[in-house]
Amino acid sequence: MKNSSLSAVYICFLILIFGCTTSKKETEKVSEKEYTTNDQNPKWVSSLINAYRTLNDNQSIEAANQLYEAAELMPKKNWEIYFMAAAVYAPKNKNDEAFLSLDKAIQAGLRDSVLTATYPDLSNLRNDLRWNKLLHTISNNRRTYIGTIKNPELLKELEEMWAQDQLALSQYEENTKALDSNASTEEHLLLFKPVEERWEINKNKLDSIIDIHGWPGNKLVGEDGAKISWAIPQHYPDVFFKQKCLSLIEKAMKKGDMDPNHYAELNDRIARDTWQKQIYGASMAQGAPYPIKDPANVDRRRVALGLLEPIEVYAYFHGIKYQKPSVEEAKIALAASHQKAQQNFETFEKFIGQKNIDSANTHIANAISFYGELSNEQLYQASLYLAPFENERSKRICKKILKVLIWRKWEGRFQIPKQSEFVSWHQKKEWLEITELLQKSQ
Repeated sequence: MKNSSLSAVYICFLILIFGCTTSKKETEKVSEKEYTTNDQNPKWVSSLINAYRTLNDNQSIEAANQLYEAAELMPKKNWEIYFMAAAVYAPKNKNDEAFLSLDKAIQAGLRDSVLTATYPDLSNLRNDLRWNKLLHTISNNRRTYIGTIKNPELLKELEEMWAQDQLALSQYEENTKALDSNASTEEHLLLFKPVEERWEINKNKLDSIIDIHGWPGNKLVGEDGAKISWAIPQHYPDVFFKQKCLSLIEKAMKKGDMDPNHYAELNDRIARDTWQKQIYGASMAQGAPYPIKDPANVDRRRVALGLLEPIEVYAYFHGIKYQKPSVEEAKIALAASHQKAQQNFETFEKFIGQKNIDSANTHIANAISFYGELSNEQLYQASLYLAPFENERSKRICKKILKVLIWRKWEGRFQIPKQSEFVSWHQKKEWLEITELLQKSQ
């Protein structure tokens, strides 16, 4: 994000897994009357987009005013938007406005006194006589909230699991800063190993929780615990585990026990991980959403699922300016994407024939980046082409192709071990992962 204040808020929300649509009744669906998918957006949508746009340009009082006004207009009150406004007001010494925004945030569900007390952009408020009372109110909010949860001890366990996840990631980021700029992939992977180990521990713990309690949703562990239970498969790299959790989340969502945002985000993460187009536009890349299926109608699908914000607002919340295409624009873009993917695949095959593996790697990676524009058969053929080359990038691409085909449960996946092209892989640890995935896919 361009704006440091907005970026800081967003990072904090990522750490705590707060989504853009948190509210007192997250599972309550928005009716077509409250939000339609016509070009004429409701006032709160336009207001929030303008607020994000202003904030990205300048940390101004005007931006804070727009955020506050947009939050007031929203059909479901959103504490994060009020909190964001306060974080802009406070450094400008607009204490009255900041406290009003924080009071509104409390009414809308803010219950994290540690986040509030330590948030850097609120430091100007700490000497104000209202500060301690505010923190006390937030703490009371938390206690009241805990009283509504069936299993507070399980919530604590989930919170500790997530804290360890974030600790492992932060330690990895610190350790990578000490690496030389020419550090190898192996060096980075070695530093990342504790993160993978933590993900494995959390995955196993969540599996155990599911076996004992069923899916930990809002009623069992509260909204915060439900968000953590969703976030653990988001991080875990095995798509089969993600798919298992997605099925459980879907059932809980239909009972009103999970936020539809969690279903949308995990569903689209699976699409991203398997190089397919996402459905709800919930997975963001650098500067744009990952490719969306039928993007002209993405907001209709979002409304049908029960999501509050249209794609433009969701993208802006993630620091991305996105304009939903018209039906005709989407058709033209899809045709162009397909053509480019096929051209890159053909060029890949040409360079493979010339044994120019570096150029071949670049073109197959480009073809894959169009998500869903290569068939399973083309991907498999690419893996056969790449397998014999003793090239690290080729091996990585080839391994990921095989994993994607297995995650997709491609009908031809069981022929993989029989192919002579992979004989040289059989004694390598990568092959063990492939064979284990094949067994899981049966």
